[in-house]
Amino acid sequence: MKVWNKMAMSAAALSLLTALTACGSSTNSTPSGGSGSAEPKSTTDASKNAKPVEISFANWISVEDGTKEAYNQMIADFEKSHPNIKVKSIGIPFAQFKDQVLVSSAGGNPPDVSMSNQNFTPAFVGAKLAAPAQDVLGADIVNDIVDGSKAGVTFSGKVMAMPWAPHPSALFWNKTLFKKAGLDPEKPPTTWDEMIQYAKKIAALGKDEKGNPVYGIGETGASDSYTGNMLLRMTYSYGGKFVDDQGTIIYDQGTALKDSLSYMKDLINNKISPKGAAMAELRPMFATGALGMIIDGDFGRTNFRNMSGKGAEFDKEWGVATVPTGKTGRSETFFTEHQLVVSAEGKHKAESAELVKYLVSKEAMAIYHKLNGVMSSRKSVSALPEMNEDNYSKVFNAQMKTASPVPATNPKFDNAMKSSTDMIVIVTEGGKSPDEAIATVMPKIKELYKK
Repeated sequence: MKVWNKMAMSAAALSLLTALTACGSSTNSTPSGGSGSAEPKSTTDASKNAKPVEISFANWISVEDGTKEAYNQMIADFEKSHPNIKVKSIGIPFAQFKDQVLVSSAGGNPPDVSMSNQNFTPAFVGAKLAAPAQDVLGADIVNDIVDGSKAGVTFSGKVMAMPWAPHPSALFWNKTLFKKAGLDPEKPPTTWDEMIQYAKKIAALGKDEKGNPVYGIGETGASDSYTGNMLLRMTYSYGGKFVDDQGTIIYDQGTALKDSLSYMKDLINNKISPKGAAMAELRPMFATGALGMIIDGDFGRTNFRNMSGKGAEFDKEWGVATVPTGKTGRSETFFTEHQLVVSAEGKHKAESAELVKYLVSKEAMAIYHKLNGVMSSRKSVSALPEMNEDNYSKVFNAQMKTASPVPATNPKFDNAMKSSTDMIVIVTEGGKSPDEAIATVMPKIKELYKK
């Protein structure tokens, strides 16, 4: 890391430490026990007259244009129903989020509640920052978690984070580009091989009317852990796994990883997918008609509407379906979910638990779903009619049934995923074979897991 980057990270971490220190309060709360409540409870007269307790909430959705409105509405609704609790938002850009939370917590100023995801939670658990969710939230809510999501937050038999929005990835396709390529705009590919064939036909269009390149599909190739997750998602479609039931890395065994890298090499080298693109670059490309297909999460609809500049009218130009089946015969995808962690060292566990309970309640999820199309990780909420009101919602609820938990119980998983992207670079930019890329990178990943 360059000196400038180190200075920037230190300054950002110091800023977070200062903000969190300002959130301190002399009021101590004991953890909430018992079964817990699936929905927020009405406040009593005593609580209305009590001095408000301020809790800090580290998150990234309050600083992202696509989600800040939903965040603001949810927090306002929570504070209205819980006048004795005030939420201090600690907004941190996603790229710096994990490191800043770890630094502030190590410095003795952990956020009372932190957003997390399937890559960050293992690091938080490994650093002993997370209070067991089953202890602070109670059995009723924990037992209501969708099975696949629950498995992804279970460490040594304990549920350590509360899944919030599961974000299984599904396939979006551009009907206009399908039609131009001679494909049926109402029939997406149903198999992996069909998806590749369709992508090649769309890429063969070359350029649009303005001379901009058109790609068949957008697969991430940037050097970040999200790209590593997506490479692993591809490997699942080819019949592979990252670890076995004992946690031993088996990523390089069999042909699945090799097939996935061959798939990426073919896409990039033949300009079927953009080279080295991050998801933040692929989304606007899909929204402006430069991509025929993209595999993305349930927030895609809102993102594409906004990025296209056409709003809900853009819905007429695309469709969504479950990810095409590969070698396993299943629609393989992951829960790339948002999660919530209550600090093990926080001074306000009871109030923190109330915030988490609210954020996963049907009231909060109704707001989040309406504004961003996200689904719920709770069985009872995901089954509600308002969460299944159209084909879009039904597709993502169907995708959740075949989504797998990310195998992220090791604290170094996020680092391993970022390192795995080197294999994509080696085959697409270095001109090496998948076998050579695997032989170069996998020993480093296995060594990383030993540390």
